Amino acid sequence: MPRPSSREKLLDCAENLFATHGVGGVSLRMIQAAAGLSVGSLRYHFKSEAELVTAVMERRVGPLMARHETLLEALAANPSPSTAEILRALIQPLIELLHSQPERGRRYVTLMHRLQVGHHTAPVFIARWPDFAERAEGLLKKSLPHLSDASIAFRVALVWETILGSLAGAASLSEKGLEGHEVELIDYLTGALEAPQTNRRRRNSKRRTTQPEDEEQT
Repeated sequence: MPRPSSREKLLDCAENLFATHGVGGVSLRMIQAAAGLSVGSLRYHFKSEAELVTAVMERRVGPLMARHETLLEALAANPSPSTAEILRALIQPLIELLHSQPERGRRYVTLMHRLQVGHHTAPVFIARWPDFAERAEGLLKKSLPHLSDASIAFRVALVWETILGSLAGAASLSEKGLEGHEVELIDYLTGALEAPQTNRRRRNSKRRTTQPEDEEQT
């Protein structure tokens, strides 16, 4: 079996450390020490921490994106996909990864959850896989016509954070346990996404304009 290259060794160590401590809790020196390589080797392969984080994401996300795209493309032919079906297309590839490669899957979803919470994922996804985000939100606009585009985008960010955090905590479950977890997660997120949108700003504005009249009547 060939030995991993210095670049792969650095990516493996960075992935493990980021998943354990978060990006903010890991220095480049910690990564090169864990890999047993020099600082010069790290700088040779990655010019900055941002470049390293992007490389860690890209080598794992690529194969999953292909599976996501297949599921979302199948839904695109449906003129009225349900919210639950769209959520299943987002969650199913992660469940499959946890089934087939439990340890790598657990490390991946834990890492991605930390990156999502730290707001590291959106710039990479938008730059690297712009069609994925557009397709997912486009399908949700069909199933959630009562929501504004801004509200859908806001809720989708929360959905991803919930999916990744929930699966990271459930990664040690059995295959049957994961299947039950997926059902509960989809039910929960469907309710969250389909909740009506309220315009608190408008209500607050109306309350302010009517307050003087109320005070005059008292």
